[in-house]
Amino acid sequence: MEDTKALLVINAIVNKQNAAELQDYLGSVMQIFGKNGGKPIGRYKTVEPLTGEDFPEMIAIIEFADLDVIKNMVNGNEFTALSDMRTRVFSKLNMMVCESM
Repeated sequence: MEDTKALLVINAIVNKQNAAELQDYLGSVMQIFGKNGGKPIGRYKTVEPLTGEDFPEMIAIIEFADLDVIKNMVNGNEFTALSDMRTRVFSKLNMMVCESM
């Protein structure tokens, strides 16, 4: 049986002016991930950039059952309700879905 799990990979740069809201945002979004079957694989901070540009400060990897679960969650009411806070907390935010090659 083929593994159809999908990984939500998030990388972000925090808006320092609104960094006080970061923990509230993370707590809320992790609850939403959990309600949708998301299993945290890891949360990481960048320690030292080596090559490239625009390095994220934070990276999170969350495993979900499949791509559709992620798309439905991101387009759902709970996640979109956090959009204003997300815009304040992050100066740059990238979310992508990955799967095993």
